[in-house]
Amino acid sequence: MQRIVRAEMQPGFRLRLRFADGMEGEADFAPLVARGGVYAAIASAPGAVRVGPHGRSVAWPDPNGETIDFCADALRLEIEGRSAAAA
Repeated sequence: MQRIVRAEMQPGFRLRLRFADGMEGEADFAPLVARGGVYAAIASAPGAVRVGPHGRSVAWPDPNGETIDFCADALRLEIEGRSAAAA
């Protein structure tokens, strides 16, 4: 189980992550932001990203008071260049 200890949005909707084991990398959220819909929360408040409970996710609040979140394990796989389906 991966645990995120820091999340920081970079220009171009790239999310810089640091994991508990010291690994760091960036996940590209630009393709999701371009889709709009539920991903609009990222575009409307990119700096509002927060590390979720126990570091198991990152999340953004949406305008309706809900959150959109992404699993730490899936983000780690993306940063390492693997997909969750291939793992």
